[in-house]
Amino acid sequence: MSENIWELIRDALLADRDQTAWICRLGKGRQRTVTYDELYRGALNLAAQLRELGVEPGDRVGVMAPNGPEWTVAALAVWKVDAVLTPVHVGNSDHEIAVQVEATAPRLILSHLRNFSEDDVPISIDADGPVNEREAEREPARRGHDEAVAIYTSGSTGNPKIVRLSHRNIVTNVVSSAKLASPTREDRFLALLPFSHAMGLTGVMLLSLHVGSSMVAPRVLAAAEILEAMRENRISILVAVPRLFRNIMLGLEKRIEQGSPLLRAYVAVVRAAPLALRRRLNAPIRKQFGGNLNCWMSGGSRLDPEIKKYFLDLGISLRQGYGLTETSPVVSAQRHFDQTMDSVGQPIDGVEVRIDEPDEAGCGELLVRGPNVMLGYTDEGYTADAIRDGWFHTGDIARIDDDGHIVLTGRSKRLIVTESGKNVYPEELETLLERDPRVKEAAVLELDMRPVAVLVVEGEDARAQARSVVREFNRRVSGHNQIGRYALIDELPRTPLGKVALHKLPTFFRDNEVAG
Repeated sequence: MSENIWELIRDALLADRDQTAWICRLGKGRQRTVTYDELYRGALNLAAQLRELGVEPGDRVGVMAPNGPEWTVAALAVWKVDAVLTPVHVGNSDHEIAVQVEATAPRLILSHLRNFSEDDVPISIDADGPVNEREAEREPARRGHDEAVAIYTSGSTGNPKIVRLSHRNIVTNVVSSAKLASPTREDRFLALLPFSHAMGLTGVMLLSLHVGSSMVAPRVLAAAEILEAMRENRISILVAVPRLFRNIMLGLEKRIEQGSPLLRAYVAVVRAAPLALRRRLNAPIRKQFGGNLNCWMSGGSRLDPEIKKYFLDLGISLRQGYGLTETSPVVSAQRHFDQTMDSVGQPIDGVEVRIDEPDEAGCGELLVRGPNVMLGYTDEGYTADAIRDGWFHTGDIARIDDDGHIVLTGRSKRLIVTESGKNVYPEELETLLERDPRVKEAAVLELDMRPVAVLVVEGEDARAQARSVVREFNRRVSGHNQIGRYALIDELPRTPLGKVALHKLPTFFRDNEVAG
């Protein structure tokens, strides 16, 4: 197995050059298709352009584009010239993108449909012209433990955490994920998770390319469009956050409840049948989602066990996985038709886990070791704190059952994971809030999987000032970082050492929330 991302993917690109790599839905029945041959030719030509622009091995190159063939070609070209892919999330606010670009300092940015500056290099799939044969003959030199990806993970302000992933990290995670999901060239992935995040990059884009599958880009990220794409384009592999599966469940249940007595009787028969028979009887249900449901995988935040059970009762396998950007990202995942409702599965091939200092119930911090664990952060201090004696400290509290399934029970860090799977960093939001001169102190906590704030605001008419502060703050940040609810108090609670007493914040918020 090659420990170089370009070499891993090139083999698939050349195996069946007429295979469809991308189906981009354009609306009104129209779609754009891009073949593996077009990706290969486009990547080589863009790589040659990067060399002409002076990109050297080890240089960081930013990529800012929506999911699609342009993102794919850009990433492959970056690795072809031995540079380091630095994703820039196209959906972030201008302020957040500027902060991220300043922190990662890419040599240049490749962009499509949205520019960071006039100096951006537009991504073009120049597949109509001749392939750059000279570029095709050049072999990449960086591999193994050489850095391949630098992902900014900290949010919009403060000291950033930039995760450094190697070629080996990514390649081994793709190969192990392929063994777990068992995709084939006949499968179609729905490309929902942004490729600027580790799961979208590894578990969707690279996994699909590695096995020769096709990817489908929905026209918009709306529920109706997603369901239509699943049905019309016969999506067989869906990697998404729990909220999507919840919406699918609610929509399906509504249709069943409003359906005919015959439909309800049919569903009752399916649910009452043994699992093996359910999987044969449920063909009309599966047809609503494309027919061939090879793998539905939920990740990013906790999946309600009731949602998993709902689909299992219908003979549909909904699996839950777990990982972090720092682990490239997959650590574990449930197997096909795993009937353990509350676990995130067993570790994937090559990955070890253990519980640090377990309590009487076997719960403690989950530690991970394996080829998927990052090289480290750009900040050596952060790295030394996170990786000790070869084990990565996840900050998640878990236990491991007798069958080796990981069951997450809580978080030891303040990280907030929204229902849509977005990471929110309270310390970062507090810093940005306190940059407003009207805010004396700010604390951010989680309520219903969303960030809320407790504010100390100086000056007359504190309520009006706070309302203005929050409104201006929300204009500067992306939706998942926005403060929808807040409380006003005179002083934050503190410990004897002067630190904010975090455990007291929920009570202070409840007693002082500002209505409306």
